[in-house]
Amino acid sequence: MRKLFAGLLLGIGLLFAGANINYANAAQVANVEYIHLLIKQEWGIEVPYYPENAKLVANMEYLLMVVDRANLMLNGEETSSYASDPVYATKQAVDTIAVNQAVETLIKKQIKPEFFVTTTPNTSSFSFQISAKGTYLIDWGDGNKETINKTDTANTTYSHTYDSAGEYTISIGGEATAYNTSTSTAAISFRSNKNTAGISGSLGAIFGTLADGTQPRFFNTFYNNTNLTGEIPADLFAGISGAPASYMFYYTFYNCSGLSGAIPENLFAGISGAPATYMFAYTFSGCSGLTGSIPENLFGNISGAPADSMFFSTFNGCSGLTGEIPLGLFGNLTNSPRTNMFSYTFRFCSGLTGSSARMPDGTYLYDFFTGATTSHVIGMYRGATGLDDYPYIPTAWGGLGQVKSDFFITTTPDTNSFSFQISAAGDFTIDWGDGDVETINKTNTRDTTYRHTYDSAGEYKIGISGEATAYNTSTSTAAISFRDNTNTAGISGSLGAIFGTLSDGTQPRFCRTFFSNTNLTGEIPADLFAGISGAPAEDMFSYTFYGCRGLTGIGGPLFARISGAPAQYMFAGTFYGCSGLTGSIPENLFAGISGAPASYMFNDTFYNCAGLTGTIPENLFGNISGTPADYMFYRTFSGCSGLTGSIPENLFGNISGKPATGMFSGTFQNCSGLTGEIPLGLFGNLTNSPQSNMFRQTFYNCSGLTGPSAKMPDGTYLYDFFTGATSSHVDDMYYGATGLSDYSSIPSVWK
Repeated sequence: MRKLFAGLLLGIGLLFAGANINYANAAQVANVEYIHLLIKQEWGIEVPYYPENAKLVANMEYLLMVVDRANLMLNGEETSSYASDPVYATKQAVDTIAVNQAVETLIKKQIKPEFFVTTTPNTSSFSFQISAKGTYLIDWGDGNKETINKTDTANTTYSHTYDSAGEYTISIGGEATAYNTSTSTAAISFRSNKNTAGISGSLGAIFGTLADGTQPRFFNTFYNNTNLTGEIPADLFAGISGAPASYMFYYTFYNCSGLSGAIPENLFAGISGAPATYMFAYTFSGCSGLTGSIPENLFGNISGAPADSMFFSTFNGCSGLTGEIPLGLFGNLTNSPRTNMFSYTFRFCSGLTGSSARMPDGTYLYDFFTGATTSHVIGMYRGATGLDDYPYIPTAWGGLGQVKSDFFITTTPDTNSFSFQISAAGDFTIDWGDGDVETINKTNTRDTTYRHTYDSAGEYKIGISGEATAYNTSTSTAAISFRDNTNTAGISGSLGAIFGTLSDGTQPRFCRTFFSNTNLTGEIPADLFAGISGAPAEDMFSYTFYGCRGLTGIGGPLFARISGAPAQYMFAGTFYGCSGLTGSIPENLFAGISGAPASYMFNDTFYNCAGLTGTIPENLFGNISGTPADYMFYRTFSGCSGLTGSIPENLFGNISGKPATGMFSGTFQNCSGLTGEIPLGLFGNLTNSPQSNMFRQTFYNCSGLTGPSAKMPDGTYLYDFFTGATSSHVDDMYYGATGLSDYSSIPSVWK
């Protein structure tokens, strides 16, 4: 047909070329190109023609033929016999006024199908309702078409009976010009129509937002269409924009359990503004076949004060939805709860994961609407058991209402009672794991014991939450302590979230917090001290995990947020005797420490951690520089026989000045797995003034080391540099380090 049409146009073009046409009455001559470009501009279609005829002058017959072809392309048929109309029946050339009028009136008056319904295969009749004023065309799919010029907004039913039962594709086109103002009346409705099997196209193209902002409603539009299958069309509501109207999408897809696939990302993209009553109530309720995640910006353009029942049961029963609830799904709402605003919104959405709904800034919805009661949010998350915070969602919102703890202790299976101490002021909650919850308003920083006895011996998960507001100033007192508690079997979560650095910089201490918890197992949580930042305090982590031989690993950035100048005993004995620790020492464990050494700062830190493997991280001790302090690296790696590889070149390279008592005493004692040469200038630039025990047993039994013994940065042997050193200074420094190339020539006092 297209070839035939093109040939016809060519013939007409040739006729124009030789015709003697009178242009006297034309306001402006219109050519073939103008006609085609105008139709493309108005309708977005290209009626075919030969480009070589583009500049030929067109006459009225040609114009009307092209108009017919345009109507054929848009509507499936030629729609007029214009040649017989005396207004148009002329062979004269056409001017631009005539072309514009024809395109505007003769084509534009035709109705283009925009929305399509596929019926079930057994359809004998079909009906639906329209309650909007406008002109519409219904193609019933069996050759029968119905043009409707609806002059009112009354709810009117349109029905059709087929000659035989079958599957039909019904198309609807037109343009609404006014809507029924009743909140319970849809612009178009297929309510409870069991013959609706599939939908496509756009309802918004027919029932769009009017120029004055008036909105259509899709109240019950597909309510209980139980045989409706397939995906929701992506452009179903394209053409609708602006603030929502009350009841706008109320029950739209209610109980359409056959719908499948994901909710289209931009389904309601045009909706923006303040909430309206019942605007998305029951919209997808009962659509159990919908899958995938809820689109990120589905309601993201909503802002302002909540409205009554605005999201009442929106996703109720959508058990097939998965993934996380998008951050800020419900837009920017103000903190003034309204009746049933979120009642049953995610009820029985068991497939959802991640956290419950949050505001755009990350605040949980139930924390943001702190004044919400059961009259506002009945069972919002009831049955949404896949949500991470489901146990901690308040009961009014449909959760279990458990205390949301930040730190957890799992007890041994034979636990009859459990106790620990807090020496910080603040409000705290203890969930003892057997249903008993204890709320504490601690107004002082005295060391106070909290104890609980269980009805029967067992394994319990104890949760602790709260916020400390002041700490005990004693350097030997921990903010929280489980010292010598043999019923501690596992820990998780964050102590730093409860006992964090205060706004004035005051630090908590965790000295001996898990001291001798001999049944504590597993990896130390990476976020255990998250919430603690800034410079360390004296004794801050001294002997924290002393004797916890069941621990198996150190969580990566355990102390990564600690940064600043060293403090006395800050990491003294932190992992002392943790023989079960395996794997490498995390590279950035102490990377934030910088400044002059403090006495005992890393003494016994990894003492007897024989299970640690790998090499010592090059920047383990951050940027410590300056004059040595007493016992600063005393027995730091003593007994770490599993450490391998060479000692990093600049591990202590920034130390300079006068030696201090015991400064490197026993640092690598019994580290038999270390290999390679001792780096030149390992101990920095020291002055020649030996101090007591300064290098006592530093490399004791380090039989794997090779090359020469330790030298100063200028290459001078340490034993030549400290010529006045005696056994009180360097006793047994190289004892058993038989792999050193100069071992036999090392002075006896040094070995």
